[in-house]
Amino acid sequence: MKPVQALRHWAGQSLLRRLWLSTTLMVALVGVCTGAVSYALGYVEANRLQDAQLRQVAALVHAGGQMPDATLLARAAEVDQDARIVVQRLGAPGGLPLPADLAPGMHVVRAAGQEWRVFVRRDPGGKIAAAQRTDLRSDAAADSAQRTLYPLLALIPLLALLATVVLRRALRPVLRLAAQVDARSELRLEPLPVAEVPRELGPFVASINGLLERVRMLRERERRFLADAAHELRTPIAALTLQAENLDHVELPREARDRLRGMLGGLARTRAVVEQLLSLARAQSGPAGQARPVEPLGVMRHVLEDLLPLARQRGIDIGIEHDEQAPKAAPILADPTQLYTLLRNAVDNALRYAPAGGRVDLSCFTETGPDGVAWTHVVIDDDGPGIPEELLPQAFEAFNRLHRDGEQGGSGLGLAIMSSIAANLGGEVHLSNRPRGGLRVRYSQRAAAAPRMPTSGHGRP
Repeated sequence: MKPVQALRHWAGQSLLRRLWLSTTLMVALVGVCTGAVSYALGYVEANRLQDAQLRQVAALVHAGGQMPDATLLARAAEVDQDARIVVQRLGAPGGLPLPADLAPGMHVVRAAGQEWRVFVRRDPGGKIAAAQRTDLRSDAAADSAQRTLYPLLALIPLLALLATVVLRRALRPVLRLAAQVDARSELRLEPLPVAEVPRELGPFVASINGLLERVRMLRERERRFLADAAHELRTPIAALTLQAENLDHVELPREARDRLRGMLGGLARTRAVVEQLLSLARAQSGPAGQARPVEPLGVMRHVLEDLLPLARQRGIDIGIEHDEQAPKAAPILADPTQLYTLLRNAVDNALRYAPAGGRVDLSCFTETGPDGVAWTHVVIDDDGPGIPEELLPQAFEAFNRLHRDGEQGGSGLGLAIMSSIAANLGGEVHLSNRPRGGLRVRYSQRAAAAPRMPTSGHGRP
């Protein structure tokens, strides 16, 4: 990539970089142009001063009425070669071979193999000439002109640095707004604040707010359609289930009874999918109730009581690990109903995918992170097949079965429901495969009140 293309690519990645680069280029261009003009003016002015010096020397000789001593001029030349001025009468023997017919005024004459700047002045005794070599004059003028460039050369990087500071301060409201949008979850679709946004960005922010409103309305229509469809399906499914269960009491051939049992199983799975669709619609609609301090351990016990029959049916050992000597896990701010739904889905998934005769362990503890913030964690471990590592990033997509081995009665909605509820509660759901086999589901949320010390051990009751 060429340097110009690389610079353009670097600047195109950021509005701040683009503005800074444009401002710096303009400052550099103006600085170069200003420096060139300053150098030219300084060069001309230095030559004018040297011409004035020649006039003054000729005037002093004219006023004194006699020529300066040659020895004195030689010593002056040894002191400062750049200021060496030769003064002589035109036509007098010795000195520079200047033409005797030079008219009064300024001239450029070539003599003794050098070019000289000569000023001629009339005198009662003839003509007085004050001469100076042009190369010495040019060097002195160039040196004087270059000194005018130093402040400009120092000013260009200083202005570039000041431009960075000014642009950062000017774009601070935009960066603050971007950080606010970045910190939002996918469920927060309220309009962006426009109070501190610069006027030039007002139409852009208004367009984003319009887009957010259209997305919110679309999601609301989808949620209502999902909820209405699931709600309307509940009645006919319940009626079909009731009729099928009534047929179970009728004398039927063996083949028909086997088909009836298959139909009852299908209706049960359909009813479970409809219930999960309703749970997903409620979860995606946002928090249902006002958050209050809730002890996750108590909610876990309710979940365990409700799902214990399923665990016994499959012969799965399920229980809550807790160290009686460790401090109790800190409560969290949550809606108890939604927290119950989240944990129930997690435990239900663990029971479905754990092998018959397997084990499901629940634990709850609070620990303080390096930043001093206390987090309460609820962990559900099973010894099932787990999830392939390459499929973990898409595990929370709705209706994604992930091709897991084991129990196949799920609908692919459990993890999606958990993710939506976690976003409502302000927590996080994390999935990982256990080193010894099985899946670990961990729900983490900031603690409402930090415990005295983090939990360090677990023991099965």
